[in-house]
Amino acid sequence: MATRKLDPPTVVGTALKLLNDVGLDGLSLRRLAQELGVQGPALYRHFASKQDLLRAMADAMFASEMAILERPPPRADWADWLIARSHAVRRVMLSYRDGGRLKEHLHNPSDQWPGLELLLQMMEEAGFSVESALYGIYTVGNHILGTVIAEQELQARQDLLVDQPQVDLTRFPRIAYGTALRSQGRDFDREFEYGLHLIISGLRASLDEASIET
Repeated sequence: MATRKLDPPTVVGTALKLLNDVGLDGLSLRRLAQELGVQGPALYRHFASKQDLLRAMADAMFASEMAILERPPPRADWADWLIARSHAVRRVMLSYRDGGRLKEHLHNPSDQWPGLELLLQMMEEAGFSVESALYGIYTVGNHILGTVIAEQELQARQDLLVDQPQVDLTRFPRIAYGTALRSQGRDFDREFEYGLHLIISGLRASLDEASIET
C-alpha cells in the first residue's frame, strides 16, 4: 500500500467521517489508516495514540460551531444566550455518531472561552455571583450531555424501543401511561427543552429570591 503525506486536519476530518460509520468503539488507528490508504506508522507521526486522536476530534467537532457564539447580539438577555449556546452544543454532538461520548475527550475548549466569558459577565451583571453562574452553566452542560448520550445510546439499541416491560395497568396506571409513550418512541427534543426550561426557570427564580433577601 503506497503511503502519502498527511497533515493533522486531514486525519481528524477523515476520522470524524469514519466515526459516523463505525462509532466510537469501532474507530481504531488501524481502521483509520485503511480509510486514508496509508500504513499505520504514518498516523503515529501525528497522533501517538487513539486517545490523542480523540482529543483532536473532539476539539475539531466543536471549533466551527462554537466560533459563531463568541459574542451575543446587542441587548441580549443572559438566559436567551445560555439557551442559544445550549442548542448549539447539543446540535454539534448530535451531528456525529457517539458525539456525546466524544465530547468527554474535549482537550482544548479555548475556542469557547470568549463566548463563555461574555456569558459569565452577562450573568454577573444580572445579579449572579460568578460562582453561582458557573454552577448554573455546569448544570445546563450536564443536562445537555446526559440527554444526548441517552438519545444516541437508544439509537444504537433500537430493540429497546419495542422491548418494553409489561406493566399492570390496574396497579400502576401512571407508569403504564409512561411506558405506552415510550413505546411510541421517545421525543428527545421535547425532553431536552423541558429540562432546559426548568433549569433556566430555576436560575431566574434564584435571582428573584436574592433580590427579595437584599
